[in-house]
Amino acid sequence: KKDCKFQRILTATLSKTAFLIGILLGFYIVNLIHIALMFSVGVMVFGIKLGHLPALVIVSLALAATANGLGLLVAALSKTEAQVNSLSVLLAFTLSALGGMMVPTFIMPDLMKTLSLFTPHAWALAGYHDIIIRGLGVQQILSETGVLLGFASFFFIIALWRFRFD
Repeated sequence: KKDCKFQRILTATLSKTAFLIGILLGFYIVNLIHIALMFSVGVMVFGIKLGHLPALVIVSLALAATANGLGLLVAALSKTEAQVNSLSVLLAFTLSALGGMMVPTFIMPDLMKTLSLFTPHAWALAGYHDIIIRGLGVQQILSETGVLLGFASFFFIIALWRFRFD
């Protein structure tokens, strides 16, 4: 039934670009809500001080864009819903582990530290550390934000190149 609904949407007068932007905008907002909820719990339950709020918002906006791009890439590379689920779980665990979410990068061997730089997770974590722990502001997190936006652009370009509406 899902395929039937999708086919009906595609026959609407809405352009495929507008359709895709609408879907992605919805997921982008959901990503931002998730980030806001996680930080809200951190503040209310654990008493975390968030640091410079504008910097936190900027990193979060870039992180949500990166997550959206990666999600679209997974959808574009997968042919079935099972493949989407499997690839999503594989990427989530692999990138999290490599990016320092499970083990801090400062205790990783040099090879693993280098590999972590190829994950958006490491850059987002570094940005959040700079803001929350080190108390840095917008100017000091621009490099992490730029790398996250680079990941987002890369993911979107490959995904849009591979994406098929049929």
